[in-house]
Amino acid sequence: MTQRVYNPAARRLAIQRQLLLDGSVTVETLARDLDVSVATIRRDLTQLEDDGLIRRTHGGAVTQAKRGADQAFGIREQIDSEAKSRIARAACQLVEADQTILMNDGSTVLALARELAARDLPLTVVTPGVNIATCLSENPRISAYLLGGRVRHQTLGTSGSFAERMLAEINADIAFLAAEGTTVAEGMTYSYETDSQLARLMHERSTTTVVLATTRKLEQRDRISALQVSAIDMLVTECEDPDMLESFRRCGVAIVPAAAPSPESADLAWAMGSQ
Repeated sequence: MTQRVYNPAARRLAIQRQLLLDGSVTVETLARDLDVSVATIRRDLTQLEDDGLIRRTHGGAVTQAKRGADQAFGIREQIDSEAKSRIARAACQLVEADQTILMNDGSTVLALARELAARDLPLTVVTPGVNIATCLSENPRISAYLLGGRVRHQTLGTSGSFAERMLAEINADIAFLAAEGTTVAEGMTYSYETDSQLARLMHERSTTTVVLATTRKLEQRDRISALQVSAIDMLVTECEDPDMLESFRRCGVAIVPAAAPSPESADLAWAMGSQ
């Protein structure tokens, strides 16, 4: 739906999001979708290019492809948001009272944190995600532990030797992990070694390792492999590609489907929200 966006910062964020989704955009399409003039869009694109975020082309722009962990968190959170919500709801059903849980950082894991915070379960959760720990701490029945270390502004997660030493003392029931990409060939992959190291440690310190991945993440890889697929116990995904899912099953991974809500449940959610 076309909607006028007057705020330049919000408009440029919308442009970046569209570029991340499509790879390229035209001036005319952006002007129509954001309900602003072509001249305004051209100024936005010029500013984004000056900031090193995009590359102008004749009649439009293409993304300056950043590694997953380098994308602004607010933009990453908007990508596949419905799929992430479905995955979070399905993953939440795997959690039992009084468990100790490890969660790395990222937008999909944050969606799971919101689901857990809304439940009435006593839990202990350890995470490097500042926003994840903050979300969980809103529920008094959840004991949230934030791993120490340097906070990266892109991911809002801590990393480094402090975080690793603290993690080495935790004995967890489940590790919920997300990555920049997860494929059968390369396993779980990350942009940075520090993130891959935390994922490896979380796997080692947990009885069960559960990967949260959208279809998009199952189709891409990043530069550093953290865990091979054979190390994963469960994959929670909204992916419905039978061939792709079967390739994970052959590696011993149990698939937890993140089903779309039924029309009945969607109608109920709408009705409750309108009260």
